[in-house]
Amino acid sequence: MIKSSLLRVLALAFVFVVALSASAVAATKVHVRVEGVKSTLFDGDVSVGAGMMTSNKGADRSSHLCNVAANGGGGAAAATPTRALQAAAEQALGDRLMPLGLQWYESFSDFLVDANKSEMPSGNDYWDFSVNWKMALSLGAGGCGVALKNGDTVLWAIFDETRPALRLIAPASARRGRSFVVRVVDGATGKGLAGARVGGAMTDSSGKAKLTLHSVGKRILRATKSGAVRSNSQTVELR
Repeated sequence: MIKSSLLRVLALAFVFVVALSASAVAATKVHVRVEGVKSTLFDGDVSVGAGMMTSNKGADRSSHLCNVAANGGGGAAAATPTRALQAAAEQALGDRLMPLGLQWYESFSDFLVDANKSEMPSGNDYWDFSVNWKMALSLGAGGCGVALKNGDTVLWAIFDETRPALRLIAPASARRGRSFVVRVVDGATGKGLAGARVGGAMTDSSGKAKLTLHSVGKRILRATKSGAVRSNSQTVELR
C-alpha cells in the first residue's frame, strides 16, 4: 500500500514537472505598449501563454478561454493580444493598468476591453490593438482570436477609425552637434505624416524631420501629433 501510494505521488510529481516544462516552452515573448490619452501606461517585454480570463463587466462574470482556438481565430491554442495586455498589467510596473475592465461577449466569443485602470473610452473611441502595426480590423479577429509569436509587438491604445498610430523611425546612433533625419509614419500604412513633433522639430510633408542634438549619451525620442496615438520610443546614441 505504501509503495503504491509512493509510486502514485511520484507519478503525479512527474506529470506536474512535465506540465510546467510544457508551459515554459509554450510561453511567448512579446513587446507590449499601452498608450493612454496623456501618457504611456506600459512599454516593455512580457512572457505570455494561452489561458483563461475572467469577465468583470456586464452580466457574465465568469471565466472564458482566451487562446485563439476557442475564440474564432482558428488554428492551435496560442498567446493572444488580450492575454499579453493582462500579462503587462500583472507586472510590477504594470500597476498603472490595473484593474482591467473586461466584458465577455458570447456572440463574438471574445472579451471587450473597456478600461485600463481609470482610462475609459468616450464617444466613438474604444480600446483596440495592433500586432506588428497591423490593426485588429485588418487581422480579422478580436483580442483573443489573434495568435502571437515570439518577437511580436503589441500596441493597445484608445482608437477610433480615423486616429493613426504613429511609428517613429530613427537611426541607432548619430554624431552630437550634427543633424540627422528621423521619419514619422502611419504605423498601419507606412505613409509619412506631416506635423508630428519629435525632438523639438516638426515633420514635413513626407514625415521627415531633421534633428541636431548636442548632449552625449543616449536620447530617447517619441513622436506626437494631435489626433494620433503617440509613437513608439526610439533610442539614439549620440557620440
